[in-house]
Amino acid sequence: MGKVIATDLDGTLFYPKKRISMIPKDSLAFLRRHIDNGGRVVLISGRNYESLKKTAERIDRPVDMIGCNSSYIVADSRFIKKTYFDSNKLREVLDEIEKKYSPKAFMLMSDDGQFVSRQKFKSIIYRIVYKIWLFQQGVYKEPFEVNKEKYEDILSNGHVYKVMIFFGVGKKNVNNCKEANKIIREEYGNCVESSWSNEFIELSPHGCSKSEGLKYYLDYFKINHSDVYVVGDSGNDISMFTAFPERSFCMSHASLSVSKYAKHTLKRFADLENYIDIERNKENE
Repeated sequence: MGKVIATDLDGTLFYPKKRISMIPKDSLAFLRRHIDNGGRVVLISGRNYESLKKTAERIDRPVDMIGCNSSYIVADSRFIKKTYFDSNKLREVLDEIEKKYSPKAFMLMSDDGQFVSRQKFKSIIYRIVYKIWLFQQGVYKEPFEVNKEKYEDILSNGHVYKVMIFFGVGKKNVNNCKEANKIIREEYGNCVESSWSNEFIELSPHGCSKSEGLKYYLDYFKINHSDVYVVGDSGNDISMFTAFPERSFCMSHASLSVSKYAKHTLKRFADLENYIDIERNKENE
């Protein structure tokens, strides 16, 4: 069986951003060659199923998906794993975060495809900036419906895959976000997984991380763990770097707090092909 490339999307496969074509041409051509030559590609991201499916359509080859930080796994075009939050525990965590830090927005991703946000953008500036930011996302856009009532209903009665918590822009909010992530890990590590990325915290159900999802996928298909290349650039990729250290690749634009966990760095995603070719040549000697 060919080698497996497990790649993050934002900041990795999507770098540099192409707001119309989505994936840079050199990266797209590389992935297609890899798959055509018998390799596997796994899209592994914090994004929802619709986003990963759209990415797979751009690649135009068979790819598998580990989404919402492994809350769901899709292989051979079918779901092989789904994991949801315990609603009561999740509400407890979110209430505690709101009391201590008063974030600007909570965003839920649920099993029925609804992406609902409860925002507290009291400032007109925040509302304008958010709309401008959303417009600039282009093909990468993951629009959230702002609806407090629906948010409460999904939180109480829905099947939630993932939560994103936005603390606001500026150094103070970034520091609060980082501090909150540490507290969540210490106090609620037995019921949620938490990762920090600048102004955002991502919450996933307990046991759902990119590394655990990838291990599950590899074991499901009886693939040797040494046959996978992992590529990423942010905090939720660290678990992959530490679980698969020998073939761990971090994008060179990532912060040192992330890149220090990976063995190799890449300026562009397509540069990974050089490493694979070198290893293939050594194996054939």
